[in-house]
Amino acid sequence: MIDFDITLPAPLALRARVRARSGWLGLLGRSGVGKSTLLRALAGLSPAPTRLTVADQVITPALLGRRVSLVGQTPALVEHWTVARHLRRVARRQRADQLARELIQGLDIDALQRLYPHQLSGGQRRRVALALALLRRPRLLLLDEPFSALDDDSRYRLFPKLQALTRRLGCDVILVAHQIEDIARLCDQVAILEPDGIAYCGGLLAGLRRYQGQASPCSVLLGEARSEQAQAGLLPVAFGERTLWVRTRRVPSAAAPVRLLLHADDVALSVSGLEGVSLMNQLPARITALTVQADGVLVECLCEGQSIQARVTVCSRQRLALREGMTVTLLFKASALSLLAGW
Repeated sequence: MIDFDITLPAPLALRARVRARSGWLGLLGRSGVGKSTLLRALAGLSPAPTRLTVADQVITPALLGRRVSLVGQTPALVEHWTVARHLRRVARRQRADQLARELIQGLDIDALQRLYPHQLSGGQRRRVALALALLRRPRLLLLDEPFSALDDDSRYRLFPKLQALTRRLGCDVILVAHQIEDIARLCDQVAILEPDGIAYCGGLLAGLRRYQGQASPCSVLLGEARSEQAQAGLLPVAFGERTLWVRTRRVPSAAAPVRLLLHADDVALSVSGLEGVSLMNQLPARITALTVQADGVLVECLCEGQSIQARVTVCSRQRLALREGMTVTLLFKASALSLLAGW
């Protein structure tokens, strides 16, 4: 359980109270609302009245340095030390030589050990900072935009390893990420920070729905991989009684539960199915809500018990005579679906 109550000083002057299950908690909020300041305060790096409990252990100010680790947007490394010296120093202090070897392999930094910080790319520097933070065996790991310099391939390689490492170490995580896809990939819970405090803390799907007004609308879908039927870079995913096709080079283990991300702008609507088109995903669905926005109409649909969003223009809504309760066909390419978890 992650449980904290913190009062941030002016100019933010807000109180944030969160109680969440153990695991990965994504922290969402507009730019400038105070997410980074909140993480720094939780790490004890800025003065703020704080009560912090992790897994029923009260983290006192004296315990902060040993039980809480922060990886910031610009990781602090000693410029005249090699990566190997950074790792040796922390490993010796923590008596964690075996863990250091595991982190070097798991975070893919073996080839970086002879380099100095100025020789590292932004992504490499963050991977080194992650290793140093985990070497301290923290009870709570605070991540502030740690993946912003990583490309998609690096994310796919790193994320499952990082999740496995934090589980093995019994480490809870609070993640701030610019890309909502990173939150959807890694987290099962989210908290939404607004100027007057935490507006929501709970499950991922409901939290992303609530956050839609502040980010590009998207849907997170749950299914089961049919890896034995994968072909030519296409992965079939059981979605209730139907099949979704995902274009991916990474094939999860057979029957693995998977999480998929689909942006509302990538979904088209038809009042009937289409024949003779290349679109592989055609799902019958029922419209449950229509919301007029400044840049179009957000259409909430229900298919196989899961909610899928599409965004259309006002003209398209009028032309198709879209209304609540109407049955439509959702159309999107296999490449529109991103495989978030289950590899």
